[in-house]
Amino acid sequence: MRKIITALCGLMVAASMQVNADELPAGKYRQATSTGGNCADCELTVTRVTPQIIQCASNNGWTGFAYYITKEDKYRGALQWQSGKADYEKVVMTVDISYDKKTLTLDAKSAPLSFKETYRPK
Repeated sequence: MRKIITALCGLMVAASMQVNADELPAGKYRQATSTGGNCADCELTVTRVTPQIIQCASNNGWTGFAYYITKEDKYRGALQWQSGKADYEKVVMTVDISYDKKTLTLDAKSAPLSFKETYRPK
């Protein structure tokens, strides 16, 4: 009986540590607002790389990866512009991404540049 209880406790602990990263659907999103300047043509493509890691790529040249943090209900990672796409191509920015079922919010920060954007599913 003791072994069964120990096994069940182990399964419960393992289940509580699993991450549910279904909060942000993969797909295309159109920019709604940006503190870096609004862009009616700017889009973001979200691709699920693993169950907890996403890739975000913009059509204006930056790409990033982020992982889901269950406790904070958001993704955290980094992004960078591709070579030749922007003046900030050598700047790596930290990024927090959240999603409320209607709006994706992206908050990117670095010493020389920071911006906050919202996107809606396309």
